[in-house]
Amino acid sequence: MAGAFVLHLGPGRRGSDVRWFRFLKLFWRLFGPPEKLRVGEIEEMGLLAVKIAQMYAVRADLLGPEKCRKLQELYEETTPLGWAEFKEVFEREASPALKEDLAALDREPLASASLGQVHAGRLKTGEEVVVKVVRSANAEEFLRDVKALRILAKVALFMYPKLERLADPLGTIGTVERLTLTEIDLRNELRGTKLLREVRDDGRELEHMHRLEFPGLHPEYATSRVIIAERLTAHSVRHHLKAGSFPYEALLDLFKIHGYFLFHRGIFHGDLHPGNVHYENGRFWFIDNANVENVPAEFTQGLLDFLGLLGEGRFADAARRIEGLAVQPLPDNEAFVRSFENLYAGFHGRSVGEVSLTVQMMASVKLAVHAGLEFPQGAFPVIKSLMYLDGMALKCAPGKNLLHDVLAFGKDLERLAA
Repeated sequence: MAGAFVLHLGPGRRGSDVRWFRFLKLFWRLFGPPEKLRVGEIEEMGLLAVKIAQMYAVRADLLGPEKCRKLQELYEETTPLGWAEFKEVFEREASPALKEDLAALDREPLASASLGQVHAGRLKTGEEVVVKVVRSANAEEFLRDVKALRILAKVALFMYPKLERLADPLGTIGTVERLTLTEIDLRNELRGTKLLREVRDDGRELEHMHRLEFPGLHPEYATSRVIIAERLTAHSVRHHLKAGSFPYEALLDLFKIHGYFLFHRGIFHGDLHPGNVHYENGRFWFIDNANVENVPAEFTQGLLDFLGLLGEGRFADAARRIEGLAVQPLPDNEAFVRSFENLYAGFHGRSVGEVSLTVQMMASVKLAVHAGLEFPQGAFPVIKSLMYLDGMALKCAPGKNLLHDVLAFGKDLERLAA
């Protein structure tokens, strides 16, 4: 069947053929044997492959924990550009003002990710800064990959319709496209930082919001491919988790801060993995703020209610609450409620090390979708945020019951809303 399909492509489609083969290989690696999954190989497949793999890195319910742990390396250091290549991009893309005012630029990168690479520098004023450059300015190549993969996904769905409910390939591709195109233009970090800072300032009456900072940016030097920001001395939460220096109390503070954005305002950092949060002495900094998600606050507040009911062990009520978040309710929800209660049997009072909230949340969504429920488009970014927090709890305090410990904060938000 596959060979017959390729034969109909005709001449001039060699590029698409290569792309289709590459992405077939990617999904074979993602859903195949764990020992065949290699992060370096995915990096070589290109930006779109890396971004898709990052999306699935939180889907332990689909891939299993071993493969997800491997994929989470894609949030960390990727193979950096050499100095000559970095300098060439900088010279081509940086503003004349920045070239004039930059006194020093380190040859060794501070960090290298799928899109951006960061080097330390110093302005002539003496200010220590970081210089961030987009590693791949070739948005056209990324879009060609997206187009080819979308066609491949439609073919796969035609041959195996259940794939839509299992992995939502078209939804995943659409999300990856939107987020990546936003990140490719670094000026979106200026806009996102400004918006998140305004939302933070609106919540200043909550004591913990005073602990959140944002790095100072220099809009006068910004271009679509190069921006500079103040150099932070605080380490990332990822660094602290690896070093065992991120206390559980700090995680609860982070949940309260992010929870205000997420549950009360519905405006939040769309990719708050532990590499995008820095921490020092009770203070937090959000970085890489290009992707700001905006979800109706009624949905996120309803999800907070759902989590509260889970934490109290009221699973039948939690099932009805998650049904209430769907676009339309079920004609008869009794079977769904019973299945939901079975799914959460033995969940109440268990620590994150015993029962992963991440796995339970995705299993809940899968159960709801199979029951016929459809959720608003912004649901996955919200769930992804909760997965990041759950993953941090698993690393810093596997014996804690995260849901139980954040219920009091949910009540604080209820009073604020009133």
